Amino acid sequence: MAEWEAIGLSAVDARVYRQLLRDPGVPVVQHGEALELPEDSVEAAVGRLVAAGLVRAGSEAAPAPVDPRSGLGMLVRERRAALDGVAAMTDQLAREFSAGQLQAEPSRLIEIAVGRDAIEARIDDMLRGATKQAVGTDTPPYVADGSDQVSGAELALLARGVRFRSIYAAEVLDHPGWVARLRSMAERGEQSRVLPHVPVKLLIVDGTTAILPLAGDAPSTPGQARAVVVSDSALTSALQVLFDQLWTQATPLRLTGAVTTDPSTTLINLLASGMKDEAIARQLGVSGRTLRRRIAQVQEELGATSRFQAGLQAARRGWH
Repeated sequence: MAEWEAIGLSAVDARVYRQLLRDPGVPVVQHGEALELPEDSVEAAVGRLVAAGLVRAGSEAAPAPVDPRSGLGMLVRERRAALDGVAAMTDQLAREFSAGQLQAEPSRLIEIAVGRDAIEARIDDMLRGATKQAVGTDTPPYVADGSDQVSGAELALLARGVRFRSIYAAEVLDHPGWVARLRSMAERGEQSRVLPHVPVKLLIVDGTTAILPLAGDAPSTPGQARAVVVSDSALTSALQVLFDQLWTQATPLRLTGAVTTDPSTTLINLLASGMKDEAIARQLGVSGRTLRRRIAQVQEELGATSRFQAGLQAARRGWH
């Protein structure tokens, strides 16, 4: 009966409503006999059902139930709206709580996560708590093997429709596993861009909480890895500005649909992403010689004498 409690009705109310659906328009006393309940208990339940919009007002003596698709549907919508309001209030109260805590004890501004497991757990918590957007930058080397796997928190975030933007170092594209991961993320809605060099690994959730590695850590030693988590402050705002600046400088990464799009367009997109020839050849399943021949053909088609000119010409023609 948890479902009925969720809309503010009791188990007795549920029994009475089901009885009314089976035998509408019958006097309350008969319903009481059928349910083996006192007449006053049935009358009280009918009153609550009328208040909930599940029984027509004025029919209390011989209750006429409302179609559940209408009555219960309305109750569900009202409860959902109320819960949305509670969620919004919770976010506001959480911000006020954080601000008060920081004012009372500034050391709460940051926390240190020590070790690979602690860092991954903190990132997982941040992603699962995201409500509006998550942004991040990523670059090798990695503490853990298998970092190219999509985490459950990332999948859940994208499934909820939370906006996810990421900037990757071009070096990431030299790893086959990471290319597959990026394609999987893009297919689920992640917006990704690439830079020749990414200065720092970073994750910011909802513009209020950020995590980044501490300088000087040895990434090859999982147990000694350290990361700093920064709470809502001027520092998180500055990190968000840093990300936004990098985002404007980065090149959009287009890896989805590589099998179905025009081969020339696919090749231009992979070249623009910053992938090395070896990685592009591996991505397309061709030899290095075949790749070089295709690049020469695309340059000739665009009337370009270099890859840079080919990229400019492709952009002017709207190849993307």
